[in-house]
Amino acid sequence: MKKVLVVTIAILFTVVGTTAAFAHTVLIASTPTKGSTVQILPTKITLKFADPLLTLGKRAINLVIVTDPKNKVITTGQNLVKGALLTDPIIDTKPVNGIYKVSYRVSAQDGHIVTGVFSFRLQN
Repeated sequence: MKKVLVVTIAILFTVVGTTAAFAHTVLIASTPTKGSTVQILPTKITLKFADPLLTLGKRAINLVIVTDPKNKVITTGQNLVKGALLTDPIIDTKPVNGIYKVSYRVSAQDGHIVTGVFSFRLQN
């Protein structure tokens, strides 16, 4: 009986540990928020993930790109990671009303790549 209990507990820990190791991070917040309408274009885009992002020295493995309604990239490419936050300054000096697209590609601490796209509207 004791041996069966030990084996059962060992299997349980193995399954729970394996499940946690395969979890991927998800985008939980952004500024501006997905689907929102803003009156002023922000000076930077900020994405917040559920888990810290992986960094490898100065290699750019996490990125966010914002394009304007004319499909022009308006982020600097200076992606900065601090834990679960990814930011990049916006350089557009002449914002136009319309739909802005945010695309991201990040690497979670578990090494899995997570990608996504969402949009927000500028209406001033």
